[in-house]
Amino acid sequence: MTDRIANVEVRSLAGDEGRRQAFALFRQSMLGIPDIARSSADAETAYLAGGEPLGGFINGELQGVVNGYDSAVVLPGGNLVSHLAVTHVGVSPMHTRRGVARHLLTEQLRRAHRQGVVVAGLRASDARIYGRYGYGIASWSVRQEVDLSNGGQFFPERRGDVRRVDALASFDLFRRIAKNAPASRAATLVRWDAWWTIQEFRTRLSSVPHYAVVVGSEGAERGYLRFHVQPSDNWFTSPQRTVIVDDFIAYDGDAWRALLGHVLSQDILHKVILPSRPVDDPLPVLVDNPRAVQTSELRDESWIRPLDLGKFLNARKFGGSDRVVIQIDDPLIAANHGVWSIGADGATRSDERPSLKLSVETIAELAFGAQPPTALAAAGRVQADQATIEALSLLFATDLKPHSGISF
Repeated sequence: MTDRIANVEVRSLAGDEGRRQAFALFRQSMLGIPDIARSSADAETAYLAGGEPLGGFINGELQGVVNGYDSAVVLPGGNLVSHLAVTHVGVSPMHTRRGVARHLLTEQLRRAHRQGVVVAGLRASDARIYGRYGYGIASWSVRQEVDLSNGGQFFPERRGDVRRVDALASFDLFRRIAKNAPASRAATLVRWDAWWTIQEFRTRLSSVPHYAVVVGSEGAERGYLRFHVQPSDNWFTSPQRTVIVDDFIAYDGDAWRALLGHVLSQDILHKVILPSRPVDDPLPVLVDNPRAVQTSELRDESWIRPLDLGKFLNARKFGGSDRVVIQIDDPLIAANHGVWSIGADGATRSDERPSLKLSVETIAELAFGAQPPTALAAAGRVQADQATIEALSLLFATDLKPHSGISF
């Protein structure tokens, strides 16, 4: 492995030109990513402005890239920690399988750790890759399809506090609502400027109509829902008139019901698709006919890599009354490696004999509540006696399953 990556030089690609060069290589490596600059050079500049791309050079030529944006993520209990949103990972098609990506991803994580970032996170194009760098699955998502012609009764009442807004002209309003949203679910991300830029860009260039509704009086909104029409050869006569939800924020159950109620009560529609919802979303128990809601496509969503394990664990709220002593293995960041004692009052270094050994990616999955200890034990990824498994279950218990709801 050392020979394969010894000739890779990693450099920061600062400045507009460097960022454009990095993004161009990423698009080349992924094949299916559109060239934003062809439609709007200003949009591309704004989208890339906040990124911190690194380039991997071989013999002076750029052959690989990785980028990251500053953000924050919610942990169980509602606390936020700094989060590097890792994206634009790509290697030139002529230089794959030569360790370029490994060199870049490793260097990016080490730099972020030195800068004091608590966790890194990403959405994985290939679920087989990122565990080797210490990323664990911190949240899952499901797809919901609501069949409005399947006999269910959906929200017959009309709400006076729900109003339509312009889907393109209201992004400042959406930003404000998202910024002020309560931190209810673990894995929720604070959205950064570039994320908003690309949402607005896609809405502007879309070939289908986009719509949005908000709930709450003007200046005191408590959520919004953005959606678009699924393309159809003839919308007026189609037996499957469908809309797809793009983004959905609700401060509480009342706002959630009000926003969904507006969309689901549209007489013109046959189907509503919500592509990314929490695995414990209560929509099926809200409608009269639960079979009208088809839940499918369980997918890994957030991948999180702890960088400062002490800050990460101590920002999370723990349950139970027992402490569990764990040997945590982190081959990449030495400061994380070692024995930790974790209990309701937090996590500390320990010289006690550990009850079990966990990888850094497994501790991320447990900490977010993405998988219960019993499931990881059944899979052989947690090896401990029954008393320790029960203590872990109380320690890492969550009321709501983690979910972010956005991609990047």
